[in-house]
Amino acid sequence: MRGIILALVFTLVGNEKYDPEPDFSSSKTYLYNYEAFTLNGLPEPGLARTGLRLSCKVEISVLSQRNHLLKIRSPQLEEYNGIWPRDPFIRASKLTQLIASFLTQPFKFEYSNGRVGNIYAPEDTPVTCVNLVRGIVNMLQITIKKSQNAYDLQEAGIGGVCLTRYVVQEDRRNNRVSLTKTRDLNDCQDKVVKDIGMIYIRPCPSCPLKEKIVKGTAAFTYKLKYADSGTLITEAVSQQVYQISPFNEPAGVAVTEARQELTLVEVKNERVSPPEIQLQNRGGLPYQFPPVLLQMPIQLIKTKNPAQRIVETLQQVIQDNQQELHGDAPYKFLELIQLFRVANPDTLESVFKQFSDKPYHRLWLLSGITMAGTVDSLKFLKLRIRNDDFKYIEALLTVSLALHLTKADGNSIAVAADLVTSSRLERFPMLRQIAYLGYGSMVKRLCSLASSCPNEALQPLHDLAAEAASKGNEDDIVLAMKAIGNAGEPASIKRILKFLPIFSSGASNFPVHIQVEAVMALRHIGLKDSRKVQDILLQIFVDHSLSPEVRMISCIVLFETGPALPLVTTIANVILKETNMQVASFVYSHIKALSSIGFPRFYNVSAACNIAIKLLSPRLDRLSFRYSKVIPLGGYYSRYQAGAFGKIFLINSPRTMFPSALISSLLVNYAGAATSLLEVGVCAEGLTDVVRKQNIPFAEYSTYRKIKEIGKTLLGWRELPSENPLLSAYFKLFGQELAFANINKDLIQQAVKLVTGPADRHTWLKRVIHQIQNGIAERWIQPLYSGEFQHIVPTAVGLPLAYSVYTTALAHATARVDVKLSPPLSGDFRPSQLYESNLQLRADVSPSIYFNTVAMMGINTEYFQSSIEIHTKLRVQAPLKFDAKIDLKEKSLKFGTTPCQQETEIAMGRHKAFAVSRNIGEPGTEKKIPVFPEGAGSNILKEHFKSSERTSREGAQREASDILPKKYSYGPEQELRHSAGGKTYTQAICVQVTRFGCQICFYRRARDASVLKNTYFHRSIGEHEAKIVLKPARTDAAIDKIQLEIQAGSRAASKIIQVVTLESEEEDDSSPDDVVQMKLKKILGIENVFKVANRTRQHKKGKTQMTEFWADPNAKYPSSLSSSSDTSSSSSSSSSSSPSSSSSGKRVNQYPKDKTLQPGNRDESSSSSKSSSSSSGDSSDRSSSSRSSSSSDSGSSSSDSGSSDSTSSSSSSSKAPRPGSRHQLIREPNSNSSSSSSEYSKIQRTPEIYQYRFKSAHTLEYPKKKVPGSSSATSSSSSSSSSSSSSSSSSEDTNRAGSRPKFLGDSKAPDLAVILRAIRNDRKLAGFQLVLYTDLYSTRPRIQVFVSNITGSSRWKICADASIINAHKAASYLKWGQDCQDYRISSELVTGWFADHPAIQLKLEWPKVPSRVKSFASWFYTLIPGAAYILGWSEIQHKNPSQQAKLIVALTSPRTCDFVAKLPELTLYNRALGLPLSLPVGPSSPASTQEAPIWNFFSEAPSAVLEHLKARCSVSQDKITTFNEVQFNYSLPTNCYHILAQDCSPELKFLVMMKNAEESADLKAINIKLGSHEIDMYPANGLLNLMVNGVETPVENITYTSDFDASLMISNEKKGLSLVAPDYGIDKLYFDGRTFKVQVAFWMAGKTCGICGKYDAENKQEFQMPSGYVAKDAVSFAHSWILSEKPCAGACKLQRSLVKLEKTIRLEGENSKCYPVEPVLRCVKGCSATETTPVSIGFHCLPADSTASLVEGQMKFDQKSEDMQDTVEAHTACSCEELQCFA
Repeated sequence: MRGIILALVFTLVGNEKYDPEPDFSSSKTYLYNYEAFTLNGLPEPGLARTGLRLSCKVEISVLSQRNHLLKIRSPQLEEYNGIWPRDPFIRASKLTQLIASFLTQPFKFEYSNGRVGNIYAPEDTPVTCVNLVRGIVNMLQITIKKSQNAYDLQEAGIGGVCLTRYVVQEDRRNNRVSLTKTRDLNDCQDKVVKDIGMIYIRPCPSCPLKEKIVKGTAAFTYKLKYADSGTLITEAVSQQVYQISPFNEPAGVAVTEARQELTLVEVKNERVSPPEIQLQNRGGLPYQFPPVLLQMPIQLIKTKNPAQRIVETLQQVIQDNQQELHGDAPYKFLELIQLFRVANPDTLESVFKQFSDKPYHRLWLLSGITMAGTVDSLKFLKLRIRNDDFKYIEALLTVSLALHLTKADGNSIAVAADLVTSSRLERFPMLRQIAYLGYGSMVKRLCSLASSCPNEALQPLHDLAAEAASKGNEDDIVLAMKAIGNAGEPASIKRILKFLPIFSSGASNFPVHIQVEAVMALRHIGLKDSRKVQDILLQIFVDHSLSPEVRMISCIVLFETGPALPLVTTIANVILKETNMQVASFVYSHIKALSSIGFPRFYNVSAACNIAIKLLSPRLDRLSFRYSKVIPLGGYYSRYQAGAFGKIFLINSPRTMFPSALISSLLVNYAGAATSLLEVGVCAEGLTDVVRKQNIPFAEYSTYRKIKEIGKTLLGWRELPSENPLLSAYFKLFGQELAFANINKDLIQQAVKLVTGPADRHTWLKRVIHQIQNGIAERWIQPLYSGEFQHIVPTAVGLPLAYSVYTTALAHATARVDVKLSPPLSGDFRPSQLYESNLQLRADVSPSIYFNTVAMMGINTEYFQSSIEIHTKLRVQAPLKFDAKIDLKEKSLKFGTTPCQQETEIAMGRHKAFAVSRNIGEPGTEKKIPVFPEGAGSNILKEHFKSSERTSREGAQREASDILPKKYSYGPEQELRHSAGGKTYTQAICVQVTRFGCQICFYRRARDASVLKNTYFHRSIGEHEAKIVLKPARTDAAIDKIQLEIQAGSRAASKIIQVVTLESEEEDDSSPDDVVQMKLKKILGIENVFKVANRTRQHKKGKTQMTEFWADPNAKYPSSLSSSSDTSSSSSSSSSSSPSSSSSGKRVNQYPKDKTLQPGNRDESSSSSKSSSSSSGDSSDRSSSSRSSSSSDSGSSSSDSGSSDSTSSSSSSSKAPRPGSRHQLIREPNSNSSSSSSEYSKIQRTPEIYQYRFKSAHTLEYPKKKVPGSSSATSSSSSSSSSSSSSSSSSEDTNRAGSRPKFLGDSKAPDLAVILRAIRNDRKLAGFQLVLYTDLYSTRPRIQVFVSNITGSSRWKICADASIINAHKAASYLKWGQDCQDYRISSELVTGWFADHPAIQLKLEWPKVPSRVKSFASWFYTLIPGAAYILGWSEIQHKNPSQQAKLIVALTSPRTCDFVAKLPELTLYNRALGLPLSLPVGPSSPASTQEAPIWNFFSEAPSAVLEHLKARCSVSQDKITTFNEVQFNYSLPTNCYHILAQDCSPELKFLVMMKNAEESADLKAINIKLGSHEIDMYPANGLLNLMVNGVETPVENITYTSDFDASLMISNEKKGLSLVAPDYGIDKLYFDGRTFKVQVAFWMAGKTCGICGKYDAENKQEFQMPSGYVAKDAVSFAHSWILSEKPCAGACKLQRSLVKLEKTIRLEGENSKCYPVEPVLRCVKGCSATETTPVSIGFHCLPADSTASLVEGQMKFDQKSEDMQDTVEAHTACSCEELQCFA
């Protein structure tokens, strides 16, 4: 028994456990050693770092059960600024003395069970010192779970409540516990963080950790000891790491390390008494930010006595920047801003009064106060505006910047609200507009992080909206919506809904643009309350009664709310049944654009759109740009987690052919965060009337009233609402609208009157001109922007870690301008006088702009700064001194400037990374060393072996200066070398223009850490410098002036002659004209280039008529066209040809045919040669000119340059390609003549598009003919290759000589002369000249440009020629070099056929080009396969000619084309590419009927496209084609007029009606009402008659015109009459009694109505009745446009009436009687129907026992809903024997 008892005792003793939660004994004092430091920099050793170390002793005593006393003894602060780990920490004595006075005061903190509570400190203790104490007590924060040794929890700490993992290891034998905890600083429930300037950047909480550029973690290690008094912390060590990777590179990071060590030194058995000083509660353990704005990363500023510091800094800024911007100007401006942030209102007032009368002081002063962003600065500005102390421009700049930059809190919001509602702003609409927009942004910043926004902040915006709505002030409504949209608060939804038709009964009265603004105001609200906004927008989107523009804008906003898959599917389902094609096209393209976005934050939306787009029809993707579209741009780079996504919204209106609104937005994504960087929107409504500039009084014409009365007889007809012309634009930055402008019709008319009005209205313009004439000598300087972006997190030490970017932009300009006008302005000045005056201008201007950016990572407090700073500077300046003389009447400009006289820096950029330490104890000094020091990181792989001899010889050259050396040899070469240290790269590139005495040089120097790790971030660490310098160059003689002279018109030739006279040339006895021509030719160096053979060709000019791109294949056409008579004057000019003409026309290059392009065998292919044309007119001249016997060799054959591919020599020499021949396919490279017929037929059955041959229309019209006298055996394969080659060369030379393009200067004066020359003191000529000749109105239009070097005896020239050879071929070339003979590039554009489709071929040849061009082309060529792959094109390796490229575009349909590009060794092709517009292409013609078109493609194609876009309506027999190209059959009822086409705008310009003619139902009669004319065209007695205003007019050879207000012309055309009235909107109307055609103008789009439709491209809504409802079928639609007449007064006996459905319908389970909601045609009372037709109409049904009937006035069934659809009989002809009419 004793043993059992003893065992139990030992068991109980062994199981005894101490309380593991740390605690302190109330009777003891604990002394700890504490050391903490932070280091900032790159993790690689050998680079500079900065840091701070705090070491001290910490005494902890217990005051009560929870309260503990903490005293800091002997604090010591040390700074680190050196190379890690080589250099030591350096003691900061003055900083220690300053901080120690606060740290040595007693602190109290609450502590219980290992958890830290509130902290207490003296009242005067700075927040920075309290946070250092938080860093100490944070080491004591331990959460222990007694039952677990490994666990996770969210634990509070100095950085917030973050995920913490504990691991506990217990040593029972030694009564010790080892504890490790790690904190994930990226996973925090309540993280302590502060962001400044990033309110408009939306983070992505769901994005993975790898997409964040800032990551952090912390690890704590504890040693605890069990004691009788409790568990004691004997040692605590923490290590925290924050890393930033700006480019999201795993190896490209910068690191901030924070380490702490708390070690128990001594335990004293003594009690302490409570401190005598009063301690205040300073909050809990989490870090607290100071209430004032942090210091900027510049020299630390003592904020005591800010008034004196402001005055001193301001004076220094003015002194340093008198002439130009000083390099320190951005830093001084930031210092000025920092001082204004701590200045009180009295200081601001006193400084402003002191300097308000000094312009430059005032400018810097107001800019600094505005950008300080404090409530005191805002109060100061408000007071100045109320006292009218600001000029208008000053008020605009200060108010806009202040409201967007001021820190938003309760106090500043109250001041801003008082400012925007001030009566002073009412006088300045633009200032008031900017103020309200800025106030909305301020509310956004205030409420962005709060769950609800104070009503006081939103009240000014709500009041503005309510007042504007009550007064009907549209401008204020728009302003209120935009300001509320900037605020983006859900509390404003009720105010917005008042302007949306669905939610407010009175909202439908507002214009469409106000409804659009109301929808746009929901954009930012949707980011906060997406569900509510989605519900609102979805109702708007599905409501077809709303304007399409409103629905499309709602779609934009809806997708910005991030809809889920069900909502996206709902949108797609709505589009499936959508009848408005504008909306359908827009939504489809929007879903398609979003489906391809790669941003991580949009993955869900993109995936939903990818699924939803499968529900929609692909045909929506093939709609033209006549419909609204969304065009996506940009991309995303997942490797760097960065990208940009832009969208262009093209919103079309039914009333315009072109987009009425364009919105362009750019979304930027970086490291998982996104922001709407930029957005620009332009909207144009109703500007067509303004553009037309018509003042025709349509409402005063008699037909206006008649048309209006006719409209009243149509059921439900009403004219379209009047358009208020409006041009609006807005600009957004970071999603906030900064400014907008609305230009309405009144403003436009006022501007027009101002320009065209009497002289007294131009006094302001005259005053401005006189002021300029008196001279301008001004200097401007303006700080443009100062912005800061900061992300601040606390470190474990208690110091703030800041990632900051500060940017400053300054602009500076000086100008001295003198202007003289001759003759001077007269008293009755008009702007047109400026066009008749001679303007002389002398100016000396020097604009410059300076950007400075500082990026900082490190510790930033009001006492010290320890950081890595990257400084980037960019300065651009353009000094220019010039004089100019402008004579608009003589079309001349002379510009002169001085040559380069001294070195001028045009642009300079510098980028440096420093390790910087500053402390307030040593003001004015800073420790700054480069992060990448000299000699660090040398790469041994880049070192070169050097002998001792070479090393000693080059030793003196190793000492290099930090600045760019001036010993570079400035030439066109490039220098790139590696310094002795292996780190510095320098580069110098200079381009000399010696003839102008200037050279421009680019210098670059780089020394960075990329030798350590090749990342983008390491490249930014170091020093980069680049600059562009303009320097003088050595010349043979001094240059006095550089002159540019431009002369257009008839005096161009005289200017060139003046240039020639500068040279000493002897005059001959020739005539003046010959002298001019000879001198021009000599100057241009083209006297031997252009020679025309002594041959003439006569051509007959065939009259052509434009129809389509493709004419009727069976049409007959002449054998030659007028355009082929391009050398009709050659006989007159050939007499002056020199004997050298034959030699100058030799072939530049010749290369063999590509064998793979020939259908014949290899031997036949090699027997022919392909020649390169030396001129654009080569082929046409060869095909039509006579040939001499010497040029017709038996073995030669050259293919026409207009044809894409050559044929074999036998086929080409024997006969031309037959138009009826079939398309021949290109064989693959391995095919030959021995290929089996089955293989060849297989290729024919399934050919690829690139295998077809292009057939030239030029070749078909000008076929090659056999030369007379040639042997029939010339094409035999037995002829030798040598004879074939020689004869081919001879023939080619002869052809070239006969077809050489003529020099236009022989018959025409130049149209333009441009001379750029240097005026030298030795009177020698140096420079360039450009001469332009044009011959645009001849049968062969041509342009020639010549650029010559007129320096000395230089023969370098550029010759360019472009011409249209004939109706199917155009050609051009570019030659340059010595006499334009060294290099050549030629191109040729030919129309023809490709795979049975009309096509265009562009052929580019480059026989010889410079090596640099070849290098660039080779580089570009490598990009083509990748681009083709991205675009989805096919490619094939194919051996094509090495110096030739062909591009073929075949129009397979009006909206699609096939594309083939044959490049050297590569062929690209694609089929069915969509075209943005529909083109007038007829049906493809089979190969057997292919002939040349009869019209000129080059002159008539543009007009054909425009004509094709115009709307046409036609009636032929019973077939009707509407403006929207919808066709249907319809028989007109007897004797009733139908409204075919009518202007339904408020102007009611015209009306066209049609009915069956009286003598025959096959004939028609029309009535036209327009202006003061009523025109009837009707057949009678087999002839077409014309009646104008009731007067018969003979129609034989009629030309009826009327020029009263608006033009009108009636004339004969074919068998009918043609009416043209463009001012009324009718381009052409044709009628012959059977056929009716009308074509309206572009600007009538969406304004027409009638059977011809609305001309709005809405095919699904084509059958719109006068009431606006869409009819069920074509017959109901046409019946709705019948003009009813009184039964006894008119011939039409049909009227509309409601007809009850006779049968009983069982609907929804009960018997119902149904009544039509649409009337149908019925014979009038007393008439009976003789003909009927079935029509489909809708019915509204009521219960069978309902008392409702069709009694008039009892119930309006046409206003009821439609319950069912059925067919009833409509009357179309009546017999009226029983009709009773009383006189």
